[in-house]
Amino acid sequence: MSLSDITSVDTGRKDRRRVGRGIGSGLGKTAGRGSKGEGSRTGGKNRGPLFEGGQFPFWMRLPKRGFSNAGHRNVYQAVTLARALQRVDGKTINLETLIKAGLANGDESIKLIGKAEIKGKYTVSVNRVSASVRAAIEAAGGSVVETDRAEQAEQK
Repeated sequence: MSLSDITSVDTGRKDRRRVGRGIGSGLGKTAGRGSKGEGSRTGGKNRGPLFEGGQFPFWMRLPKRGFSNAGHRNVYQAVTLARALQRVDGKTINLETLIKAGLANGDESIKLIGKAEIKGKYTVSVNRVSASVRAAIEAAGGSVVETDRAEQAEQK
């Protein structure tokens, strides 16, 4: 057996394109990039979806005015009271017990929502509570305290 006896196996893969390897390769000299212009340069042809051929983009022509609350609005993670009562051990529902139960993570503000049948006195201390939850807990003899985000940060 010699090296000339070994035949190549068809793997179904295409060979990678070897550009700039002489005129006979078909991709010599300019390497398939054409001549001159942005596309022939290194880093060229890398235009984003808002590129308009060098024209001043539309989104930059529009006036930027007004106020947006998106940067500093309060976003609450909604947790239903029924799920909280099922998963939380003990008679206290607060951020630590909800994290331990897997219903919240420490980065978000919590709002308890929904209706549930409550048996026993519960002490609830979360960021926000819906009116129906507050009424249900207080009717069962429990107490509700709404904490601020600053207080929540101090508790950590």
